[in-house]
Amino acid sequence: MSDHSHHQRLQGVNAGIGIRLLASCYDGLILLGISMLLVGIPITLSVEMLGATPPKWVQYLLFMAVAYAYFVGFWVKGGATTGMRPWKLMVASSETGNPLTWMTASVRFAVLMLTWLTLGMTLWYIVTKDTGHFLFFVAAAIPAVSLVVMMLSKDRAALQDLVSKTGVFRVSA
Repeated sequence: MSDHSHHQRLQGVNAGIGIRLLASCYDGLILLGISMLLVGIPITLSVEMLGATPPKWVQYLLFMAVAYAYFVGFWVKGGATTGMRPWKLMVASSETGNPLTWMTASVRFAVLMLTWLTLGMTLWYIVTKDTGHFLFFVAAAIPAVSLVVMMLSKDRAALQDLVSKTGVFRVSA
């Protein structure tokens, strides 16, 4: 029996860009708080009590594991993250309307993280006024392409939606 057999298919419309950005900001704040609890505090305790600082790659890996558990877990188990729920947003397969599988949610997460990380890099380059090189333009292109695709797509699909064949829908229930 499928993991998704108990889900009732809800009716909805494609979510707009503004509401998706609000949900993303909300998710970002929630993820920051969770990361502080699950990654930041343990690392700080490790440094202060044991004098051991984990390598940066371990710290980044821990953060990515927390982010993966947050996004993929919520998408697969409930169809929406905490940041999506106040606006009645749900993510589902764009082809069938079914809830996401672990594989589909993982692909969506990978592309979403690529977009968020390159957006962060772009903002960092702008703040530090380090915009005169090729890497800035590469970093800026990915979130820009995702936003343009979302604006031009009839389904308002972002890059992660297109790659993973998912959609974000505003549901009535």
